[in-house]
Amino acid sequence: METNLVDCPECGLPATRREGGRLPSTDGPVEHVHVRCVIGHRFFGPSDILLHRRRPR
Repeated sequence: METNLVDCPECGLPATRREGGRLPSTDGPVEHVHVRCVIGHRFFGPSDILLHRRRPR
């Protein structure tokens, strides 16, 4: 199971992203993910709405 950091869709703070699988849609299968941010917001939705965080150097 792959996990990485993204921006929380609600508050913009760091959040973990976990694969959720593919669900059918009218345009074909869409990849979905589970997201949980550092203050507890939780989401399940299409992966294309997420912004990936850059790792500090």
